[in-house]
Amino acid sequence: MNIRVRGISYHFEVHQQNEKLPFLILLHGFMGSGRSFRHLIPQLKQFCNPVTIDMLGHGETEGAELHYRFSTNEQVADLSKLIGEQLRIPSFLYGYSMGGRMALQLSLHRQDLFSGVILESSTFGIEGETERQARQALDAKRSDDLLGNFEGFLDNWKKMPLFDTSTASDQLLDQVNEIQQQQNPLWLANSLQGFGTGTMPCIRHGLSKIAIPVELVVGGKDSKFIHLNRQMEKELQDAELHTVKNAGHRVHLDQPETLISHLKSFINKYSIS
Repeated sequence: MNIRVRGISYHFEVHQQNEKLPFLILLHGFMGSGRSFRHLIPQLKQFCNPVTIDMLGHGETEGAELHYRFSTNEQVADLSKLIGEQLRIPSFLYGYSMGGRMALQLSLHRQDLFSGVILESSTFGIEGETERQARQALDAKRSDDLLGNFEGFLDNWKKMPLFDTSTASDQLLDQVNEIQQQQNPLWLANSLQGFGTGTMPCIRHGLSKIAIPVELVVGGKDSKFIHLNRQMEKELQDAELHTVKNAGHRVHLDQPETLISHLKSFINKYSIS
C-alpha cells in the first residue's frame, strides 16, 4: 500500500488486521526495507498485527534529491503522520539499527502513539563533537562511494566487522543481498548524510523523558552495542536489556526465534486488554 505523506509516497503493508490483537510497527535498518522482516511475519501474526514500513528513500518509498529531507525532524514528522492517521494507536514499535534509532527518536517526540518500544542493536547517537565530526566525514565518504561504485560499496559493506559474527542462514543472507541491490544509490547517500549516526541529534540526556516501556535487544557477540545498550538501560525510565546468545548485530537474522519470543513476551505484558 502506498500513501502520500508530506509530499513523499510511502510504502507500508498491514499484514493482518485482527481486532483482538495489537499492532506492531517494524522499522528496518540501512539499505533494508519492509521485506527484511518477511521471515518473521507468519509467527508475528499469531500474537499481533505486523505492519512493515519502507523508510524514507528505501524499498518502495520515495526519497528526495536533497539530504536535508532525511533529517530527524523531517522523518519524525512523516512517520508520526503516517502512524497517527493510518494505524490503530497506541501501537507497539520495533526498530532495528537505523530503524531503532528512528524508533527511539519517535519515542522521545511522540510517545503518545505507542504502548511500548523494542529496539534491536540501536543507539542514542554520538555525544562527543570530535567523534560526531569523524562519523560525518566517514558517512560523506561512504556517500561518495555509493554514488561512484554502488556494487563496490555493497561488497565492502558486507565485509564490515559489524557483520563478521553473523550466524544467519544462506537463504536469509541472499534475501538481504537482493534487497540491498534494489536500492536507489542517491537516496541511500542522502539517507547517510541526513540521518547518519553522526548527524542525528544525540538524545542520551533525553532518554529519561521516555515514560513508556522499552525493551533493548542485542546480540551476545556484538560487544560495542552491548556497551551502548547498557548505558541506555540506565538512562531510560522503564527499560530491560536482553542479550541474545549466538547472535551478532542482526539478531532478527541470526536468532529469529529468540527475537520473536522476546517480542511476544513484551507485547503480551504491556497490551491493554
